[in-house]
Amino acid sequence: MHKLRVLVADDHTDMRFCVIRLLSEEFEVVGSAVDGSNLVDAAITLVPDVIVSDVSMPLLDGPEALYALKATGLDIPFVFVSADMANLEACVEAGGAGFVHKLDLGYELTLAVGAANRREFYLSRGALDMDGKTGCGGIVSRSA
Repeated sequence: MHKLRVLVADDHTDMRFCVIRLLSEEFEVVGSAVDGSNLVDAAITLVPDVIVSDVSMPLLDGPEALYALKATGLDIPFVFVSADMANLEACVEAGGAGFVHKLDLGYELTLAVGAANRREFYLSRGALDMDGKTGCGGIVSRSA
């Protein structure tokens, strides 16, 4: 069975390592990037099924990297991760396929990656709570 190919981007080494370990149990992590520019280059070279990206990174932030990839013609779904929910709206406006609060990574990141691959929009529990909603994270409509 084909495993989804995932590219991971985070400028913090420990967080990048944790995300890779978490995703490697279910997906094929094809590469990692340390900043937004490196992410764009790696995505063009590797063409993963889904990208998991920190929002705040040097050179290009996550949404800027998504815009840069779209400009090349690539349409790869992005799942954004962040501890700062202030960036949620910018990630949604950029066309992100999901947003996972860093506190929810262990329980919801793999769910968000699967949803992104199916072109469904996913918000984690922490993102929903910060958005004034309560309950479990999950697939939501774009208008939510």
